Amino acid sequence: MKPNRWLGAALMLFAALACAEIIDRIAVTVDNQVITTSEIGEALRVAAFLNDEKLDFSGAARRQMADRLIEQVLVRREMELTRYPEPPSTELEQTLSQVKHRFPGDTQFQQALAEYKLTQRQIENSLRRQITLLHFTDLRFRPEVQVQESDVKQYYETVYLPDLRKKGVTPEPSFEDAQDDCEEALTTQLVDKRVDAWLAEARGRARIEYDEDAFR
Repeated sequence: MKPNRWLGAALMLFAALACAEIIDRIAVTVDNQVITTSEIGEALRVAAFLNDEKLDFSGAARRQMADRLIEQVLVRREMELTRYPEPPSTELEQTLSQVKHRFPGDTQFQQALAEYKLTQRQIENSLRRQITLLHFTDLRFRPEVQVQESDVKQYYETVYLPDLRKKGVTPEPSFEDAQDDCEEALTTQLVDKRVDAWLAEARGRARIEYDEDAFR
């Protein structure tokens, strides 16, 4: 009996779709938005590349990255609601240039990208998201933070100086010389706490569902 070529083509298409479903499955849903396994894998490769680390695709690493991507979804949603403007392209160019300076030349940069199975466009997209999120959190939460000089001095005495002593840095700077650095570090800590509290609240309002099989 002569085989039906249309049936054969349909079976091949079904097999391809089934394979694609296994490779790129939905790992997390955040209300009506999805995060796929391929997005998590790409984010892990980008993070390892930028941090000059070995690749880690363990279930724990994928789960941790999924949580970071959930936070990005929540922040992006807030940015769209408040119509937050994108940062200038010049900042992306400067940040990308800093990344490239880690390598002797463009050839070595491209070789490193290939080792992590990445493209420059993927790196640019990730850097753009990071810059945008940093700008947003700074604009959204920094105005809420006010530090007193007494708090800055306490930070200088209990955190800043002990850290310098551990590193063996001498001579120790006076409070007046280190005040700006201490104030900025303390402000950043307080901003981070406000961001974490806001994210916890935003996660509580969202319907987040994990496909646990995607992290095994």
